[in-house]
Amino acid sequence: MKRLGVLLSILILIVFVVGQTIAQDAEPKMGGTLKAAWDAEWVSLDPHLSSAYSSFAVLANVVEGLTTFDDAVKLAPSLAESWEQSEDGLTWTFKIREGVKFSNGREMTSEDVKFSFERIINPELGSGRVNSCGGADATFDAPDATTFTITTTSPNGVLPITIAGAAGCAIVASESVGEDGQIVVPIGTGPFVIQDVVGTTSMTLLKNPDYWQMGFPYLDEIDIVVIPEASPREAALLGGEVDWIMSPAPQSYEALKGNPDVVVGETPLLQYSYMGVNTTRDPLSDVRVRQAMAYAIDREQICAAGEFGLCTPIEGPTAPGSPWYFEYAPYGRDVEKAKALLAEAGFADGFDVELMPTSTYENTVRQAQVVQQNLAEVGIRATINAPEWSQWLELEGGGNYDIYLCGWIGLTDADLYYYLQHRTGEVFNFTGYSNPEFDSLVDQGRSITDFDERYEIYSQANKLLVDEAPYIYFYSPVGLRAYKPFVKGFVTRPDLLNQLWNVWLDQ
Repeated sequence: MKRLGVLLSILILIVFVVGQTIAQDAEPKMGGTLKAAWDAEWVSLDPHLSSAYSSFAVLANVVEGLTTFDDAVKLAPSLAESWEQSEDGLTWTFKIREGVKFSNGREMTSEDVKFSFERIINPELGSGRVNSCGGADATFDAPDATTFTITTTSPNGVLPITIAGAAGCAIVASESVGEDGQIVVPIGTGPFVIQDVVGTTSMTLLKNPDYWQMGFPYLDEIDIVVIPEASPREAALLGGEVDWIMSPAPQSYEALKGNPDVVVGETPLLQYSYMGVNTTRDPLSDVRVRQAMAYAIDREQICAAGEFGLCTPIEGPTAPGSPWYFEYAPYGRDVEKAKALLAEAGFADGFDVELMPTSTYENTVRQAQVVQQNLAEVGIRATINAPEWSQWLELEGGGNYDIYLCGWIGLTDADLYYYLQHRTGEVFNFTGYSNPEFDSLVDQGRSITDFDERYEIYSQANKLLVDEAPYIYFYSPVGLRAYKPFVKGFVTRPDLLNQLWNVWLDQ
């Protein structure tokens, strides 16, 4: 495990320094249909509302933002060609790309950008992306067709980064929005258009003939099906029913790597796996109880169970090799310390608690089984409830759980590790965690651009978060994709953004 951790550190550094290159052994070919299998159902296709990765994996090919991240996870232009910050730090001005059309053929202008951002911050929508896209008090202006401004009430030094997510601050056509204010199928500027949606388990993405990046996409069509269980998903790939799959099981890694009819894409991820503790429920509201659980768990065992060792145990949200890695790791495994903290909190005889993984992601169930055993050793009696994904999201979003198990992906900046999930009152702060000192630090961290200054600020925020343990971190995993050798151009990225516009078929 330690050797793997060193390897992951080296690999992550390579990703950040030089990125990934797309090896092409032939000239890309136009046309064809890619048959792809997702590992979970999309829950919503409204880019301003969805919080599910399975939805973002679709939307990343359909809608776009002003900025983006390239394959080396470096900030890059998208619908904005350039941007600059005012001297007082309050206004960002974006130069909007000309000649871009929505997939319905209508030209996109700065007014569409303004509409999209104003929709996001409208409190009636209830978007979790408000603070990523400027904040509730931000004002937006479109002085001409190619200029868009965001003015915030306090300086925001990282706004071009926070708006560059897979879909959160996406630009959509107003025609997308129904009478109820919701988007069922977005009209975007991306390389593909959503067609033939069957519930949340099947859809087709058709080539957008008006896509602004000339010559792309290569594919005519992507047929997507959902196969939740890893074994049938892998069998569909091996049997030729699909050409490309999400998330092959880590226990299948060696067999797939050794199969000449399969290509395995792999990369260390900007992701963490963890359990979120409902701090509004007793006795979980007691920080000593949460710390006791953090001491009780065996991260090596959880890594082995969850990912069959394809992961690095961590005690905070960042992993070795990330620019935002912090060495602070106060826990380790200490059963006696855990018991002492429980006794100090008045729970020497333990208590009953429910763990909530999701059956859709089998690794979370395996994690929960180890956590259950670990907690039993300190007297905490845990049961496991593993609903399917859509029900899990509903329970998590409503705070109807004790402890949930999940992961966060696409963590490209410190703000994304700390702000959205933990600042008081944020929509994605499902644990109810609230600390004014922490809030002040993460507010300060997003107000400036200098890396060294920000690193010191987030070092303090990280220590507070780890000590107070609303999240108890497990590990940072390796991301896997598998596909047929004739599928060319796909890059397995450390943010796992499934960009398929540069994929082509050599057959």
